[in-house]
Amino acid sequence: MRHRVPRDSGARPRRHETSCNPLIARLIPSRLASLALGTGDLDTVYRFALPELIEAVAATGNDEAQTMLTMLLSGKRLRDISDLPLDLAV
Repeated sequence: MRHRVPRDSGARPRRHETSCNPLIARLIPSRLASLALGTGDLDTVYRFALPELIEAVAATGNDEAQTMLTMLLSGKRLRDISDLPLDLAV
């Protein structure tokens, strides 16, 4: 009697998707939002000089820009470049 070999179900094992985390230097919060909130393909957008951007947006008094920036920061869609090494280590 022959032993039956189980047939391959055809299902592929799940692989971890590579994360995509761009580093940008855009100044306008609406441009940052279009990247960070766009299609969902980007996990997080990292920006250098983020504290300076926050101060500059606050100084303009533009409520729309402040709201957009706050939303990006609270949702962790926009982070400072100094957070990148720690996030990659996880």
